[in-house]
Amino acid sequence: MTDRSVGSPEGRRAGDDRSAGDDRSADAGSSDRPSAGREWTRRVWYRSRAGLAVVAADLLLMTLLVAGTVVAYEIPFSELSRISDGIVPPYVYAFSLFGALGFVFTALIEEFDSSVSDVLRYNFRLPAAVPLGVGIYLLSGVILGDGAADVPLVAGTVFLAGLYVNLAYKRLGALARRLLPGNRGGADE
Repeated sequence: MTDRSVGSPEGRRAGDDRSAGDDRSADAGSSDRPSAGREWTRRVWYRSRAGLAVVAADLLLMTLLVAGTVVAYEIPFSELSRISDGIVPPYVYAFSLFGALGFVFTALIEEFDSSVSDVLRYNFRLPAAVPLGVGIYLLSGVILGDGAADVPLVAGTVFLAGLYVNLAYKRLGALARRLLPGNRGGADE
């Protein structure tokens, strides 16, 4: 990630309060038109409608997940966590998305002046976290051993997998290479 100061060309291209809001000037030449389509992705997220919309959607999703996990279930959690049935309980999806949203908001805290394209890139972890969380849940007997019967431990592991999507995919890939037969020549696929 780059540092964008107001006086730098990157900061001006990122939309750092250059004008009163309309970036399309009447004297823009035809040579500027190809980059004008991508101008909105270089703006700082809180100065862009698209960036604000993405962060607002993240906040709404987080609120819905919180509401969904707070609502009392008619079935106790202990019966929801029967891995042998192959049924994935709703808390797995919720906690994997909580982890991914945790990454998005942590990344915005660390670099508050992120561009819209950075925020969109952070949000690609949301759909990646869902199958990863399901996979971690289904493999929790292998990964956690006897601890797989402990619902908070499984939910916490799923949350961490959502929070660290890239690292979890790498570690699961290493686990798969050890567990599954195949080419042991060291070539990554």
